[in-house]
Amino acid sequence: MMRNHSIKDTIMAARSSNQRFNEALQLEKQSDFDGAMKAYMELLRNDPDYRNAYLNLGSLYSRLNKLHEAMQCYRAALTLGRDYITHFNMGCIYYKMGNYSQALDHLSKSLEINERFYLSLLVSGLCHSRRNDLESAEESFRKVLQHVPENRVALTALAIIYYNSSRYDRSLALLDRILTLDKETLTLRELKSDILLKMGRIDESAKITKEVAARSDGYRYFEEYIKSVPVEIYSDRYGTMEEKIASLQVNIHSNADNLIALSLCHLLKGETETAIDYLYQYKKKPSN
Repeated sequence: MMRNHSIKDTIMAARSSNQRFNEALQLEKQSDFDGAMKAYMELLRNDPDYRNAYLNLGSLYSRLNKLHEAMQCYRAALTLGRDYITHFNMGCIYYKMGNYSQALDHLSKSLEINERFYLSLLVSGLCHSRRNDLESAEESFRKVLQHVPENRVALTALAIIYYNSSRYDRSLALLDRILTLDKETLTLRELKSDILLKMGRIDESAKITKEVAARSDGYRYFEEYIKSVPVEIYSDRYGTMEEKIASLQVNIHSNADNLIALSLCHLLKGETETAIDYLYQYKKKPSN
């Protein structure tokens, strides 16, 4: 009889814990984070082995940037059972703390449990990058792309690794994949322009630079400012801006530096595209 009573008490206690957990979860969904934390802590005081409460409380602390408290919750959860998500979450917290060795340890354990969980590979790549272990970072990002070929973070990180190691063909191929997904990413278009220039594909580089100049607020605001300044202020004893441009054009073949001067003159007139044209003509000269 006492044995049946004990089983009944256990069932009732489990129902009570589940009910409290669901109430805390509802508060969390309503963005009442303080209320949710109090509810999870109250549940754990009464049922210290309720693992999911530790996990949810740890997630809440992490979102509120209370990293040490979050770590305590995840450690407690690990004493009650292992899973790849908890190790991943701990790896992310150590990453935020700048402890990349500990982060990699937990991310490795996450992958031991679930080798297909690509987010652990992704954060591993970021950790290796922060430690300047670019070979390991490259391997991690390549594995991410095997699982998710269009992952923007991995594509961008790999493109930059290839760029910094002068593997311009590979970097360019990855940038083209990213720009197929999002053509409006100006920073990556600028990087592509720079790669094309380094590869000697100067006309293609100039074309992209003009497109970026037309779309970028930074370029546009500077261009509008330059246009707002009266051209007459550039008149001096050597003549007006137009006369300077005409003189430079006459001597354009005798001195390559005149191309730079012409580029500057047109920039000051607010003629950005013409300025870019002269700049890239200068880049085409053998000595440059």
